[in-house]
Formats: sequence, structure tokens, C-alpha cells
Amino acid sequence: MKRLNKKIFALVIVAISMLLLVPLTNAADPEPPEMTTRTDKWDYAPGESGTLHIVFYNGRSYALTIKEIFVVFNDWWAYKDDAWEGNQTLTVNKAVAVNETYETSVAFTVPTDGRAESTSVSITIRTTEVGDINFPYYGSVVVTTTPRYMDQIVTLFTVQVVLIIVCTVIIAATIFLSARRPQVTWKAEEKT
Repeated sequence: MKRLNKKIFALVIVAISMLLLVPLTNAADPEPPEMTTRTDKWDYAPGESGTLHIVFYNGRSYALTIKEIFVVFNDWWAYKDDAWEGNQTLTVNKAVAVNETYETSVAFTVPTDGRAESTSVSITIRTTEVGDINFPYYGSVVVTTTPRYMDQIVTLFTVQVVLIIVCTVIIAATIFLSARRPQVTWKAEEKT
């Protein structure tokens, strides 16, 4: 009888602990971030084009009307040829309801001059209800460049591989030819 009571007690403890864990599994999901950005590729080369995807989530208790979105590629921003480069303005005029998202994308080209480096992205969303919503340094675009003397290093390695092959052939030929030498036989001299 005592053995049966221990089994029932263990079963009751397991059942109670499972009931205590159920509320943890039904916990509400966390609130999504207000803004997310991503690029279509991990990294870019100078002169390459890409796309920056922007998603805005309205977690406020009221609807917003997005009028414009300003995107600034911080390290690419420069005054060149009588115009500013490295920033874009998107005219949207779109209402975003409560708990709704707005998605858009911005095409960009990595500069080929001295500004061709990785950059952070600042985004400002202009709304009619709250004015400007700023997201400074929110995303980034990674630019990879080859090291300065990489072409010379590749040429050096190619020459080194060719020299190793040539030296290997010469050593193999030397060993082969030395093994093929006619054998010297000693004859006993005749005594007279």
C-alpha cells in the first residue's frame, strides 16, 4: 500500500509542475520593433547596386499617415556636381493603422570614389500626426574591397607554383637519369 501511495504522490507532483509551466508557454509574444531594415546581400563591392528594405511597424494606439521617408547613407553623403549625393527622399502618403506594417525599399549604388566604404544608414519618417520619427544609425551597408596589392600577391603565388612544378620535374628527371646509368662491372685482371 505504501508503494502505491508513493507512485500516486509522484504522479501528483508531476501533474502540478506541468500545470505551473502551462502559463509560461502561453505568454504573449514581445512587441515587434518599430523599424527594421535589411539589405538584399551581405556585402557589396564599389560600384555595385543593391536594395535596402525598410519595414515600419505602428505599435502606437492611433493610426499614422506617413508622408515622406528620408534615407541617408551617412558616410556616402557628399556635395558633388552641384547636388547632394548619398540621401534619398521617398514620397509615400500612406495611412498605417494600429499594429500594421508599412514596407518599402530603396535602391542604392555604392560609390566608386573615396567614399566607397561601409556606412550606417539613418532613416527619418515624416508623419502628419507626430511629425518626424528619427532612427539615427539604424541600418548599415557593408562594403568589401580587395587589399591594395592583391593582384601582385596572386601573381607572386602563381609564379611560385610554376617554379615548384618546374623544380619538381628537374629533380625527378635527375633521379631517373642517375638510376639509369650503365652499371660498372669489374673484371678481374689477367695475370701474365
